Amino acid sequence: MLHHFFLLALGIVLVNYGAKYLVSGASSVAKRFKVSDLAIGLTIVAFGTSAPELVVSVVAAKSGQADVAIGNVVGSNLVNICLILGFSAILAPLRIHSSTVWKEIPFSLMGIIVAFLVANDILIDNDAPSVISRSDGLVLLCFLFIYLYYMFEMALENPVVDNSDSPQVAVWLSVAMVGGGVVALAIGGDVFVESAVEIARWLGVSEAVIGLTLVSIGTSVPELATSIVAARRGNADLVVGNVVGSNIFNVFMILGLSAAIAPLPLAGITATDFGTCVFATVLLFVFCLKKPRVIFRWKGIVFLLIYATYISYLLANL
Repeated sequence: MLHHFFLLALGIVLVNYGAKYLVSGASSVAKRFKVSDLAIGLTIVAFGTSAPELVVSVVAAKSGQADVAIGNVVGSNLVNICLILGFSAILAPLRIHSSTVWKEIPFSLMGIIVAFLVANDILIDNDAPSVISRSDGLVLLCFLFIYLYYMFEMALENPVVDNSDSPQVAVWLSVAMVGGGVVALAIGGDVFVESAVEIARWLGVSEAVIGLTLVSIGTSVPELATSIVAARRGNADLVVGNVVGSNIFNVFMILGLSAAIAPLPLAGITATDFGTCVFATVLLFVFCLKKPRVIFRWKGIVFLLIYATYISYLLANL
């Protein structure tokens, strides 16, 4: 097992450096083309940092490991809100834009609710077994295209003008930084997850628990690294945009594409797992309703406690 622990460490290094260059390159592209940091976070950065989830879930779907594929998405969304926003808010309070509160967060909430509905044939239609079918996957992908259209419209209508005197990074270098960051994130995340899964299986843990914990945490390391870098730089837009955008991409792109490739029957993933994710998303929305719309440190601590409680529940039911 020693080589798996070595690969685990190597994956962490790759995703951290990948996150660093991805954030730097994306911010430079935003300034060069007068696109807001929020829009960059909700699209390019969110897509780039979701690459590990995409690789893992698609491979799992093709290999018949549906619990890993679904658990990766549900678990990653929970990690994004509870761990990533929680830790980032502890580092620095996160101010939320009004458009994020009333548009992006509800879109993310709708995504996890739709995923719950299409995944629960037994609960909704009394039809066993519960399966996310290819047609369900195509429906989720249609929602992805709607979201992308909305994001590009928002980016065009709300350009940001850079009045600073800071030197601009060449376009080719910015693109190379983004591309290199995405590649490092994807490779690092994949190496990390493969090693974590092998270690977990060696310990005799079920695929559902693997997907909801080790795999989801491992594939969310890019989002965590990216958000910590952005939080330290005081870029709350990139932190929140990254998390909310990643959650939307996870459901509509990753789960949708995985199901379109191979139907995903539910076995170990339960309504409690989906319900916890829905609860965390609703709480995020509630936390941002009252002005000032800021995720303070105490709110970050609440998110961390929710995740700790959820993990304790999973461990108690092994």
